[in-house]
Amino acid sequence: MIPNVSVTPTLDDIQEVLILAGKHISGLSKGVALWTGGKTSRVSWKKIARPPSNPLLDVVTKLDEQVQSVTTPANPAQKSNKMLDAAKSRRKKHYRLESEEKPQFPFQQKNFYNYVMENKEIIKTLTLLSMCTANVKTEVNTLVKRWRPYHYLWKCEKTLRQLLAWNLNDFELSLKRHSELEAKLELEPDVLIIGNCLAVSTEKLKLGLTTELKNGTHRISQAMRKKYKREMDYVYAIMNDLERKLERPIRDLDDVRTVMETLKKIREQEVDMELRIDPVEEAFNVITRYELPVSKEDLEQVDNLRYTWQQLQASALASHFSLLKMQPQLEDDLNSNLDRFREDNSEYVHEYRHAGPMQPGLSPREASDRLILFQNRFDGMWRKLQTYQNGEELFGLPHTEYPELAQIRKELNLLQKLYKLYNDVIDRVSSYYDIPWGEVNIEEINNELMEFQNRCRKLPKGLKEWPAFFALKKTIDDFNDMCPLLELMANKAMKPRHWQRIMEVTKYIFELDNEDFCLKNILEAPLLPNKEDIEDICISAMKEKDIEGKLRGVTNEWSVHELTFQTFNNRGELLLRGDTTAETIGQLEDSLMILGSLLSNRYNAPFRKQIQQWLYDLQSTNEILERWLLVQNMWVYLEAVFVGGDIAKQLPKEAKRFSKIDKSWQKIMQRAHETPGVVSCCVGDDLLRQLLPHLQEQLELCQKSLSGYLERKRTMFPRFFFVSDPALLEILGQASDSHTIQNHLLSIFDNIRYVKFHDIVLSLTRATFLWSKLKLEPRGDKFDKQRALRLTAGWRHVPGRRTLEIFRVEY
Repeated sequence: MIPNVSVTPTLDDIQEVLILAGKHISGLSKGVALWTGGKTSRVSWKKIARPPSNPLLDVVTKLDEQVQSVTTPANPAQKSNKMLDAAKSRRKKHYRLESEEKPQFPFQQKNFYNYVMENKEIIKTLTLLSMCTANVKTEVNTLVKRWRPYHYLWKCEKTLRQLLAWNLNDFELSLKRHSELEAKLELEPDVLIIGNCLAVSTEKLKLGLTTELKNGTHRISQAMRKKYKREMDYVYAIMNDLERKLERPIRDLDDVRTVMETLKKIREQEVDMELRIDPVEEAFNVITRYELPVSKEDLEQVDNLRYTWQQLQASALASHFSLLKMQPQLEDDLNSNLDRFREDNSEYVHEYRHAGPMQPGLSPREASDRLILFQNRFDGMWRKLQTYQNGEELFGLPHTEYPELAQIRKELNLLQKLYKLYNDVIDRVSSYYDIPWGEVNIEEINNELMEFQNRCRKLPKGLKEWPAFFALKKTIDDFNDMCPLLELMANKAMKPRHWQRIMEVTKYIFELDNEDFCLKNILEAPLLPNKEDIEDICISAMKEKDIEGKLRGVTNEWSVHELTFQTFNNRGELLLRGDTTAETIGQLEDSLMILGSLLSNRYNAPFRKQIQQWLYDLQSTNEILERWLLVQNMWVYLEAVFVGGDIAKQLPKEAKRFSKIDKSWQKIMQRAHETPGVVSCCVGDDLLRQLLPHLQEQLELCQKSLSGYLERKRTMFPRFFFVSDPALLEILGQASDSHTIQNHLLSIFDNIRYVKFHDIVLSLTRATFLWSKLKLEPRGDKFDKQRALRLTAGWRHVPGRRTLEIFRVEY
């Protein structure tokens, strides 16, 4: 972003101060009283608010204080002293505020202010004063615009990466522009006068621009030095490499070839080196011309750059003449070496054809070893051939061809592909044998074998008829067939019993407990011939693991499942909680379904007895809980009849039987509290299995007797047929309390809603009740009759007979 140049304070601030100054000056006339014939008038002082923080306003305020001190009435001596003090401190008051008190101006009730403000000259002066800055606005704007050329410093600011992409011309133009701007900035005045009334100081602006110019020049010079220093180092590196090769002593044809290649490179790079050296020298000349910082070492390297290149060219010329002198001797050596090479070549070809790696009947490993030997000999001969052919080319001799050696080279390249893959596979498979059985990673082995198979497919077609290829393919295929078996055998589901079965099938002993047990101990066994049997064993292991997991889930669930109880008639927790017990029965049925499916699974042999035992226990628990709830319901039903009721007195034999049942029930519930586990409580011993059927039988006898008793009561009083057994039990069970019949009157008698008994004459055994009111339905008639009736066993017939008598009398 380009910074803006501005004048401080602004013209608006100056104009504001001038207007305020004119206002204060003209306002001084308010302190001058009108002449009143010698009478003095009271002077009042008016405080004015301090204007907003403005440096020029502060100066004007100080001047106002000076004017105030001058205009205040005083004797001549005091007046002269004040004027002297004001003259002495005038300069100080222009720059700092000596007091924080707000200025005060004298004010007369009758003053000259109106007369002064009616003066045309004063009005004209105040008007001109309010518009005086408008005349210099153009000059101020021109002053600001004169600094626009320096915007270049921000417009052309570049990063180091961008600067390194410049060429030499870009660097020079930029440095020249910075130099011109710096010279122009030095010619700018430190103070500019505007309209003979304003002085603008440019010292800070010039200082900032000078700093920015120097920083920009420094960045450009650093980038320029870095770029061309790098170029210079590159040139020196090339020259040092060429010089090192030229100085190499010539001992054989390889050395001659190296020197010849170096001379060729020097000739080819002459133009390129000139194009590299010139910009480097020019760049450092520019840096020196503009007096930019650069190290003495860099300057020395630039000065020696062209000289070093010239020295290299001179060395190359000397090496060329030296080779010309040595040419006859070197040529004789070349011819003798060629003769010797022909003999070596014939011998090598003969041995290769009769004892090489392509001889029929060789095993892949033996062929691989021979390939290594002949490949090493061939590499040495091929290097010699390249050297001799280069020498023939150097001395202009015709090339000698060796077709048999070229054919052997092609064959060796093909054999290298085949036997390299063969050796990689054999070595890798051999490394598998030493992997501890617990650390075998079948997935990784599969991936590596897949890569070997892909490389095998990519071999040339001619190699696929070689014995090594068949051995290679068989090794990969056999291990591939073995991997699925190994993966199954490495499964965590395999237990000692499964390994025992595998050992019986393979007739091979696996020492699994041995710390040195490795994969090779597995692979030594005849696994592939017994592949199907081993797969069945491993699959059964995984199935058995699933069965074991499901069985463990069932056993864990019912090992912690407990009974829940609820209280009964303030007698303690004598009942099973119905809702949770029903949920338990539902869960039992789910577990029985799971166990049933496990029992029918063909792989359940190791767990068959455990499954059968749990199946029996849960079935027994289910039956016992269902019988337990049935007995509990019968016990609750009969407990209300035989405990504390009137029926127990009329059925003493059944009441005695129920008392025994009640004791047995409490014994059962006490044991359930001591053993709250559902399964352990139900099938832990034979108590519930034997006692609950007996209690059920006894309760059924009690219920049968109770049913006979109710039938006899209904026979004696047929209207009891209109009510249910529970209602009838409530009536008969509380026969000593006649009020209990009130809720059942409408069910037993027609048109009788309630009977009101005498409140005093009422006994528990033989009582007399008085008819007081008999209300009939549905008419709602009421009859008052007072007649005492004896409450005997035949009380049930009384309401009927009395009703007939009442109807006869009344109607």
